[in-house]
Amino acid sequence: MAHVIGIDAALRKALVANQRPVVTEYALFLILRQLISDKAVDGVPIRRVKSSSVANRDTLRSRIRSLLKGRYARPDEDFYPGVNDGEPRDPSSGGQHYKVLRIADVPDASAEEISALVDPFCYLSHLSAMQRYGLTNRSPAGLVISTPEVKLWREQRDAKIAKDYAHVQIDERFELSAPTRMPLEKIDLPETLRGRALDRHTTKHRTELRPIRGSFARIPAIGEVFVQMIDRPELCGGINHVLEVWAGEAKTYLDEIIKAVDGHDQSIIKVRAGYLLETLAEARDHRIDAWQKFAQRGGSRKLDSGAPYLAIFSEKWMLSLNVESEFLPTAG
Repeated sequence: MAHVIGIDAALRKALVANQRPVVTEYALFLILRQLISDKAVDGVPIRRVKSSSVANRDTLRSRIRSLLKGRYARPDEDFYPGVNDGEPRDPSSGGQHYKVLRIADVPDASAEEISALVDPFCYLSHLSAMQRYGLTNRSPAGLVISTPEVKLWREQRDAKIAKDYAHVQIDERFELSAPTRMPLEKIDLPETLRGRALDRHTTKHRTELRPIRGSFARIPAIGEVFVQMIDRPELCGGINHVLEVWAGEAKTYLDEIIKAVDGHDQSIIKVRAGYLLETLAEARDHRIDAWQKFAQRGGSRKLDSGAPYLAIFSEKWMLSLNVESEFLPTAG
């Protein structure tokens, strides 16, 4: 029985225990730093780290080369198609470092999980989220996922970095300089992931997310999914399907929908939701009444933003009811 373990063996052990089928440079660096901080893995001491193994970018990429050489990891094939030699590229020679590694001794996962592991702010959305919640029996042609647009993504990145490094304590004996940080880079997802086409979208709106039980994937809170339906009905099966779902399910999730709508920064969402909750769910609530102040007289607001304006409208919500549907009155 070994009384000490080398840093490479400790890293392999930690990656298997982590049970994540893919790891990014950022995530791998956090694991490496923690190992150096703990000086042990599963109670087994780590052999004293040499000066060349301090927690910095060079050390990380040295560890990556070791993982690749030993076939404990490989460049993920969906992100690096056709790469099979396992040798990291030197950027100065026109190559690239591998930023997404597939861990050999961990079972693979679905596209929804892999996307969430590679992009820490990515989540199932729209029709895929509706399907997961059982709000629809329709299946999207591709897995519908969303991630924040650049400005919001960077804000969330900065918050995540601050949190990830808040409690990391590194013994100065294991570092030659001040503690370093690995940048959290946005890695573009491929068009196809684990054999599943991805329908990729960005959003400028903050979204309350929930982990999917037993999975690495994330999904919006169910009220947020109802907001997505009236914001982008074309990604949710079309406006008539959206109205069908609201008519059948909105009353059940009334409080969750109101909370999500209240937190949304677009007034048109409040107007559409107010009209639909009163009309389709027969809801009466002071929080819904408060949204009426966002109605704008003389405007051209529409229930379905993608359809032409019709002179059939809700007087109360000042909203064009530009949808032919069995669920809507001709005026109201």
